[in-house]
Amino acid sequence: MTDAASHSPFTPPDSPSGSPSGSPLSTGTLGRRPERRRLRLGVLLAANVLALVWLWQVVTPAEAVADETGAAAGHASVPTEGATGGASGGATTDGSGTRGARTFGATAPVASDRLQPGERERLESKARAFAHAALAKASDKTRGKVGPGNATVAVFARPLGGGPNDGFGLEADTPLAPASNMKLVTTAAALALLGPEWCFETRAEAAGPIAAGVLSGDLVLRAAGDPLYDRLTNERGGDGSVARLLEPFCAELLAAGVREIHGDLVLDEGTFAPPAPGPAWPSSNEHWQEHCALAAGFTVNRGCITVTVAPGSVGGPARVRIEPEGLDLAREVDVDTRSGGKLEVHFEVRNGKLSVRGHVPARAGEWSDSCTHPDPPALFGSVLVHELARHGITVRGGVRRERGARGGPTVARIVSPLTRYFAAINTDSNNACADQVFLATGLAVRGAATRAAGAEATELALRTLGVSTAGLVQVDGSGLSRDDRISARQLVALVEAVLARDERTAQLFRDSLAVAGESGTLDDRLREVRGRVHAKTGFIGGVSALSGVASGQDGRAYVFSILVEYPRFDGLNTSVWKPMQDDVCKLLVGAGS
Repeated sequence: MTDAASHSPFTPPDSPSGSPSGSPLSTGTLGRRPERRRLRLGVLLAANVLALVWLWQVVTPAEAVADETGAAAGHASVPTEGATGGASGGATTDGSGTRGARTFGATAPVASDRLQPGERERLESKARAFAHAALAKASDKTRGKVGPGNATVAVFARPLGGGPNDGFGLEADTPLAPASNMKLVTTAAALALLGPEWCFETRAEAAGPIAAGVLSGDLVLRAAGDPLYDRLTNERGGDGSVARLLEPFCAELLAAGVREIHGDLVLDEGTFAPPAPGPAWPSSNEHWQEHCALAAGFTVNRGCITVTVAPGSVGGPARVRIEPEGLDLAREVDVDTRSGGKLEVHFEVRNGKLSVRGHVPARAGEWSDSCTHPDPPALFGSVLVHELARHGITVRGGVRRERGARGGPTVARIVSPLTRYFAAINTDSNNACADQVFLATGLAVRGAATRAAGAEATELALRTLGVSTAGLVQVDGSGLSRDDRISARQLVALVEAVLARDERTAQLFRDSLAVAGESGTLDDRLREVRGRVHAKTGFIGGVSALSGVASGQDGRAYVFSILVEYPRFDGLNTSVWKPMQDDVCKLLVGAGS
């Protein structure tokens, strides 16, 4: 797959220490010397005029420069973040189209977004040195099997809002597999084309009359690709339950007068392909794991089964909860509680049966994990029937899957905001949610929920954002495929472009990123610069990536991308590539030191 910003005190201009003497001027003093007051006012006015002239001549031309992607290099206004790492605000303008000064968790004012003479060369030299040292270390660790001859390290960075010549790095234009950094493309494309208010909408149609609480016909649902995943059901990121998400749908059906369905629950999968692994995904021995969950037109809990285990009484069974409720698989559960030892829980789905076995020490805390369901639409159908029954709605028929089913008037909808899934995608690096958004974007923009349509939508989005599409290849939304390709320069331009859009879009995108030392896949990394790096991690065998924004101590926000592609060799990501990426981030944070 894969801190709170500190605050510097400042003195308001009307505070005591803002006066020439360092103490407040008394009314009596001002009253006795009006000529000195007029002199001060004149000096201040002259200084303001000179400042305005300087801003007009220096800052405005810099903003008008077009970057190498063809997009205007404006000053994206990104507000300072608070002590909890939370953000507020977003890209703003002063109403005239000129963007104001910006920070990204920075603690000091920034004089210019442009790099000064010598800065670019110094930063590039250090970034190159980190990359070359990492390649040499990889060669040493693998006895020459991985190194400069067969591994590629691409680095690109520049100040947010800087000009076309402020970027620095190496191999910046080489398209490489991005692993989960492709999720940045997926979410950016969805925001650019669908907008932050867009929602998944799974419509339910009555294929028959409704009278006296009875639908005399089928209830037909049209596939929308909604992941129906709730990462907020517990503090560890979701326990797999979906009852809360389906509650409004059941209530709407009841309000429409439906309490009994004499026909079938028909799942019209539309243009969504049958669930299957993506092109160039990991080998089949990984397909049961959560990161290989299958995308589909219908799914719940992002196509996964979640097992939660807690100790019971010593010698007795452990407490085992399986979500979502209404699971269509037979169950075989045998987990006991022991006085000591290690927690060992194994579960698998085989031949239509979920098996959970193991041992839990009495002092262990609650443990939870997920595995893929082999057929997400089947899971959706069984869970929905269960939830309908729980609300007093009976389905007399069965669950049937069709394409192009005859329907009728819409009687209820399952509605989920697109942005509900952004933290799951970019903070937690959830592959299934990303793939669902990728296919849904293709459906909304190109009218087909196919990988080809999703790729076409992405290219349109990048052109809309002013980002080059040269060499771009996207075959899934998650980056799990080894066929995906993008360059470090393109990722930097993409992040810049999204942060320069409207305030809500910029904030949603920024807030979806993991935060160094605090959240998601960065919670245990870069603790020395806690809260100053907001980024997306990425890893599959032979690929390591990190892209995002670093808040420099010089007051600038640096947008960066670091991509590594190398012959697969276990252990290098942790021992070589991650430390190198962290070094580059720390370089950017301390760029002004």
